[in-house]
Amino acid sequence: MKIIIIGGSIGGLSAGIALDCKGYDVEIYERSAGRMQDRGAGLVIQPDMMNYLQEHHISAKEVFGVPAYERQVLNSNGDPSYTFKNDTSFTSWNYIWQQLKDHFPEDRYYFGHQLETIAEKDNHVAVTFANGIRKTADLVIGADGYSSVTRAHFLPESAPAYAGYVAYRGLIPESKMTDEEIAFFENRFSIYPYRHSHLLCYMVPGTKGELNKGQRLYNWVWYLNKSEQQLNEILTDKDGKKRLYAVPPAFLSSKSINDLHQLANDELPAILRDRVHQTENPFVQVIVDLAVPKMYSGRIALLGDAAFVVRPHTASGTAKAYRDAIALADCLYYHKDDIDSALPHWNDQQIREASHLIQYGKQLALRSGLGGNI
Repeated sequence: MKIIIIGGSIGGLSAGIALDCKGYDVEIYERSAGRMQDRGAGLVIQPDMMNYLQEHHISAKEVFGVPAYERQVLNSNGDPSYTFKNDTSFTSWNYIWQQLKDHFPEDRYYFGHQLETIAEKDNHVAVTFANGIRKTADLVIGADGYSSVTRAHFLPESAPAYAGYVAYRGLIPESKMTDEEIAFFENRFSIYPYRHSHLLCYMVPGTKGELNKGQRLYNWVWYLNKSEQQLNEILTDKDGKKRLYAVPPAFLSSKSINDLHQLANDELPAILRDRVHQTENPFVQVIVDLAVPKMYSGRIALLGDAAFVVRPHTASGTAKAYRDAIALADCLYYHKDDIDSALPHWNDQQIREASHLIQYGKQLALRSGLGGNI
């Protein structure tokens, strides 16, 4: 079976690896011109995905990420009000993506391919790219994220909806922090909850996956409610360009950065306020909701954020994409390559899981005073 995957992010690579393991002829087409970086910074991987990466020799446990043995909840003075045991390895988007990319056959991963059209005919799917290349396959999988061109082909009415708040994020090289600051955050997941917001932080691997002390990165995420008008201002970058769902590092406007710093002065304890000011290139991610009524049409399927976007509080966005991918490979194999039987089976089970995660994420946000739509 010939399978084309649109989108070479973590979801697309997970699908590519899972399908390749089952013996399918898989190719991945990514719109970015080269190596993707700085996609979301810190990342939590659920245990089942961690086990899969280890079992398939994609990542060894000892180099998986930066461990956190304790969780500390900070008070308004920045002191731990209480602590409890924690057993999580924190990693980064870049680190996981690179390991998956290294594992998938290099000669079947293509950069610089922006999908333009999809057409189904005689149990085959034809795709064309902006560079003029045309390809056909038995199955096309859209793993092309929030603004999925694949999804727009058969579900044009389904689009991400603003949830009422954003996540400011930042990374700081550990080498730029004092020994006292490192000791306060090292091997801990720290969270500062307060009225209608919270900020969380933890250490992650360095830009090239470094895990040694002094080479890691301090990662912070700050959730803040924003009106539609405020959102429009934030999404207008330093060059005056209106962004859709995120403003990447080095592109926030000076006004947005000044507003962020002022808010840090007003609302954060010194230990966290100073980290926000210290961040050279903060960036912002719009929190959205997306739920499709169906994850496939004919010989076209959607997975990961192209189908369902769950709130980041669940720490399950990456895991959901991975589970979609593994389940699809298993269903195709179980149904002996009968796509027409496999896709409905896969669709039903993945929609059930995604729907649960969406509701769970909304509940977590509401408890923190974020957004308000549930």
